[in-house]
This record gives sequence, C-alpha cells and structure tokens, in this order.
Amino acid sequence: MLQQKHPDDFVIATGQTNKLSDFADVAFRTVGLDWQKYVEIDPAFIRPVDSALVKGNPTKAHQKLRWKAMYKMDEVVRMMVDAELSIQKKVVV
Repeated sequence: MLQQKHPDDFVIATGQTNKLSDFADVAFRTVGLDWQKYVEIDPAFIRPVDSALVKGNPTKAHQKLRWKAMYKMDEVVRMMVDAELSIQKKVVV
C-alpha cells in the first residue's frame, strides 16, 4: 500500500463473515474451555440487527496490490491466543 504512486484506501479483510460468538468459541477452545461457561451476555446491550450482512470486501486490494488474506479468522484467533500465552509464560518464569 505504501509503495503506491498515489495514496488510496484499501480494505484488508478475508471477505468472510464471522460472528463474535465464533471468535469467542475459537479463543476459548484454544485453551480447552467452553466460552458459554465464562461469558455472560446482557440482553440490555444487544442491539437490533441493523444489517443482514457485514463483511470486508478485499477485491480492490487484490486487484491493485495482488494482496490476498493468508489466514482465516480462526487461524488468526489461535495465533493471537498462542502469542499471549507465550508472553504470559515468560512473565511467570
């Protein structure tokens, strides 16, 4: 992006749709837990669905930059959890 002659906006995304509960499920499963046993959902904070589908469209980034997502959401979540666990192990030692 930064190597382009002219500045432009690009969406960097997988183009897939995931729910927040999918994210939580992968994160908790990575450490062997069931997220539903640890997360409380307050109905007061659940808003009406304002869009049937929200997802990033990376087409422009692919066409102009030849960029393509290397990882899907579940892989990224596992990497994030593993990285945090690695940091925590260093702090404890």
